[in-house]
Amino acid sequence: MIAEQRYEPAGFRLPLGLKDVDLALATGAAANVPLPFGSILRDAFLDALAHGDGDKDWAAVASVARRRADYGRSRLTKRR
Repeated sequence: MIAEQRYEPAGFRLPLGLKDVDLALATGAAANVPLPFGSILRDAFLDALAHGDGDKDWAAVASVARRRADYGRSRLTKRR
């Protein structure tokens, strides 16, 4: 799905993935267990939702990394 950028139809919608990440973070906090990647993943889910991917499969979170990589590349190109 990720390689083909095929996120529809959704098998597990992105908002449900965000809910699960939030539950994991809350459970970690309750047990005083840090989940540093959980916060990064949560931010990526929020980014995907902000870009209109709410009806897509949670694998669409990969589009965030792609978008961020393209943003960094375009900024480097402008500086040259």
